[in-house]
Amino acid sequence: MAAKKVKKMKREEYFSKTRAGLKKAFAQKDLLVMQAVRALDDLESAKSLLDERTAEWMKINFPELDDPALACTLAAEFGDKEDLDFNRIAELAGEEKATQTLAKAKDSFGAAFDLNDKKALMALAKRSAELEEARKELEGYLEQQAATTLKNIAHLTDPLTASRLVARAGGLERLAKMPASTIQVLGAERALFKHLRKGTSCPKHGIIFQTSFVRGAAPEKRGKIARALAAKLAIAAKADFYSHEFIAPKLKASLDERLKEIRGK
Repeated sequence: MAAKKVKKMKREEYFSKTRAGLKKAFAQKDLLVMQAVRALDDLESAKSLLDERTAEWMKINFPELDDPALACTLAAEFGDKEDLDFNRIAELAGEEKATQTLAKAKDSFGAAFDLNDKKALMALAKRSAELEEARKELEGYLEQQAATTLKNIAHLTDPLTASRLVARAGGLERLAKMPASTIQVLGAERALFKHLRKGTSCPKHGIIFQTSFVRGAAPEKRGKIARALAAKLAIAAKADFYSHEFIAPKLKASLDERLKEIRGK
């Protein structure tokens, strides 16, 4: 009986420790960042599909309109070419486009929409607009989270890039344990595997290409700049996960000096 009681107590102790461990793991803020980044990608994908469908639908009524973005705007606002208003289009897209659009609509040979057609198209276009609002809200949320959870990484890059790095790595802890060389090509895994299998050119950067440091650099210097940035990001990730100290200004100053050297050469 005593042995069974001890065994039961040990089992309950193990369960208690496991629950505590899981509770601590789920409390990590980087999990929320990862989910928000994935949701953001889903929203962008869904919006892209809806915009494409809306523009194609609008072309049945207004085939001369060759601007997909404007087609989606007009679909949401008017539903067809018959109800276009110059002043409203000028507010949305400028007077020049308003003039061109009304001129095209006047001689358009597109099919006329009845009231039900118009309502259906407007409803679809408005759903796309709602997705855009949701995307903006998510971006605002990521900026807030990055300012506290990823403050060093975000200071060196930007909130969205920092969030994408963490999501791609599978968490802040994993990112903090990665060497700079891995962070440099994070997000370019396909190109890297292709390089290893087929001997193609090795990728010089992955997600960090989105930063102004790398994207705005001369092509022949992007590799060195990406390597310098990745080295600082590796340190920033460790600070965000382990010490939580804000050391980004020092890292940024050091990075700026290194970038001056690279650009000077």
